[in-house]
Amino acid sequence: MAAPSYAQDESEPMADPTENEIVVTAQRMRGQVDTPYPPVAVIDEEEIASYGAASLAELIEELAPQTSSARGRGGGRPAILVNGRRVNGFREMRNYPPEAIRRVEVLPEEVALRFGFRPDQRVVNFILKDNFSSVTAELEYGFPTDGGYSTNEQEVSLLRINGANRLNIALENEDSSMLTEAERGVSSIDGTPLAGDADPSAYRSLIADSRDITLNTNWSRGLGEDGIGASLSLSGTFTRSDSLSYRGPDAVLLDDGEGSSVYRTLYDPASGFGPRLRDTKSETFELGTAYDTRIGDWQLNATANWAHGESRTLTDGSANTDALELAVQNGDVAYDAPVATLLANGVTARPTYRATSNTEDVSTLVTASGQPITLPAGEVSVVLKAGYDWNNIDSADSRNPESRLNLTRGDLNGGVTLGIPIASRRTGTLDAIGDLSLDLSGGVSHLSDFGTLYDGSFGLTWGITDKLDLQASYIYRQAAPTLTQLGAPQVLTSGSTVYDFTTGQNVLVDVLSGGNPNLVAEKQKDWKIALNWDLPFLDRSRFIAEYYDETSTNTSGSFSALTPEIEAAFPELFVRDTAGNLILVDQRPVTFAEERGRRIRWGLDVSDEISGGEQERGERGAGRGGRGGGMPGMGGRDRRGGRWSLSLFHTYRLQDEVLISDNGPLLDLLDGDSLVNSPTAQHGIEMRGGLYYNGFGLRLSGNYIGGSSIDGSTATGASGLDFHPYATFDARMFVDLERQFQDVDFLKGSRVSLRVDNIFNVQQRVTDDTGTVPFAYLPDFTDPKGRFFEIDFRKRF
Repeated sequence: MAAPSYAQDESEPMADPTENEIVVTAQRMRGQVDTPYPPVAVIDEEEIASYGAASLAELIEELAPQTSSARGRGGGRPAILVNGRRVNGFREMRNYPPEAIRRVEVLPEEVALRFGFRPDQRVVNFILKDNFSSVTAELEYGFPTDGGYSTNEQEVSLLRINGANRLNIALENEDSSMLTEAERGVSSIDGTPLAGDADPSAYRSLIADSRDITLNTNWSRGLGEDGIGASLSLSGTFTRSDSLSYRGPDAVLLDDGEGSSVYRTLYDPASGFGPRLRDTKSETFELGTAYDTRIGDWQLNATANWAHGESRTLTDGSANTDALELAVQNGDVAYDAPVATLLANGVTARPTYRATSNTEDVSTLVTASGQPITLPAGEVSVVLKAGYDWNNIDSADSRNPESRLNLTRGDLNGGVTLGIPIASRRTGTLDAIGDLSLDLSGGVSHLSDFGTLYDGSFGLTWGITDKLDLQASYIYRQAAPTLTQLGAPQVLTSGSTVYDFTTGQNVLVDVLSGGNPNLVAEKQKDWKIALNWDLPFLDRSRFIAEYYDETSTNTSGSFSALTPEIEAAFPELFVRDTAGNLILVDQRPVTFAEERGRRIRWGLDVSDEISGGEQERGERGAGRGGRGGGMPGMGGRDRRGGRWSLSLFHTYRLQDEVLISDNGPLLDLLDGDSLVNSPTAQHGIEMRGGLYYNGFGLRLSGNYIGGSSIDGSTATGASGLDFHPYATFDARMFVDLERQFQDVDFLKGSRVSLRVDNIFNVQQRVTDDTGTVPFAYLPDFTDPKGRFFEIDFRKRF
């Protein structure tokens, strides 16, 4: 059943006519989702508090092992429900304080189809408290232990919940200062400038100076009796992002024609030659609405969204030094003359290139779900959906006026999903085999630029016992490249440091990025088999094992690893000079013939209480914010104790191959081949755990990435690279100050947190065949942030 269940929260005892038997009928919590698929995790209010998250965005991050789909097409944000109903998206909820949530249900990908979502997303259902009110303010400051830059963030949020009526307004500001190569003691320039000239590493950014401002508002109102019959919501978001990075000063190697030469950096702000800059600004406006109601026995949900985006990138090119080089060779200018003298001898002003992109996205979707047919094993769930999406991208680059693209796509789509019960212990139908249900779906999309595309799926869920379930599903989908992949502005970045596997050298090259209008539609065929076992110990204890087998043809993707195999397959994307030195790489997306992958993901998700008894509290009212918005420790009796939790998952890749074209080559990404600079590791482990006791909390997360390699070139004798296994750990400690200082009014509703990312300051070690770390893989280039501290103060009014 796709529609939410709105039964009473409390259990209702019903006395049997006999004197010695009592039957207790438990009702479902209002807002729960009723499906044959067992949840991946159920997080109650007490456990939510133990995470110490400041917002639902942080809570989702803490629940990443449970909420992220392991399907090759998924892995991003899960699909979001609120009280069992579809909403406009996660932006409507991301700023809510976790204290407003009564329960979180994490459901498998198969449930997504029953709400009109894609079948490669997990579903998160937030069940809200009936009444809640708060104003939250938060301040953050962060810095790396190696220094060089800092970050800060301010946020203020208002939330009011009164049954089905909700109002949320949130304003965020995030700012990060710049980090240069000089502040890490490294340099991308292969050369030593003349003494007295500017240090080029002081004017090349490892981390850009950036700022993001976001204003997010959403309003919802119940329209039926008690807000249950229908609801209407409106939401709007404005985001402004600015980024400034240094690309280094102009530089030239000057030769006097008599065997003397010197490397000069042409840095002289008084002459208009400061560092080359890349300045990016973007603005996004989003509006959305959702309407949900019941029509007879059918639940109807309609959503509409509009998003407008504008981005502009200004990139300084390199000055032309041909005249200066000739003047030095002729003896007209000394190669060691002052920089101002050099600039006055034929060095032209550097050009500034402008790349722009404007996007418009409009989407509408109507879903209707009901149970019109009753079979012996139960009711058949039917979901009908229809929608229309319209997208446009207009991009241009002043370096190539002819490359301007204006692409528009209209997508008329529809589909149907059937949930068919086959066996049921509840109804006594074939109950010897347990509970068995079949899900079927089919969909069609007509794209104005790609024609008609189809998708379909089927899935079986077998409830062997009340605690053990098996699931098997298959997805077929035809997918077109996104308009961004097709039409993003073409941007040329000069002076990028890359590792050329053909020569075994680090080189500075020009990199072309952007869209490719020649991409074709993709076909996806995915299998999934999963086991879900609710273990008979602890308060929450679940074992999950999943097997994935995925094959795609005509896939769209980009590459960053400049291996001989990639260059042989796409020679037109590489430009070398007469000496064989790489000078330009085109990294726009291309079409690969086929991708194949198989993997197993398995792990445990466990949690239990820590008993600590109770203590009396002072008379401080019914709770801050009123109507269910209170913090622990504010009146009546305070339950002492806490909770611990642990999620541990291991991914083992059995196959990861890419067939570049129909004629090959076939790249084995688990055996020395790669499309990216960091190859695929066969083993990966992700962990999230925590301990919360009497207002003190500790959260610990870790990630392990196994070893991998990229083979060298046998033709040139260039060295391969070994990527050593490594593990990183993050920690966050927090204290609910109100529980520790109950008589300090200012600390009511407040919490302070200290976060440490990459506790042991670990970066992956990369070595060539001689054991040397290549220049482009020095830790300060691959992870300039390193160990990072962040202090956070949060207060609810």
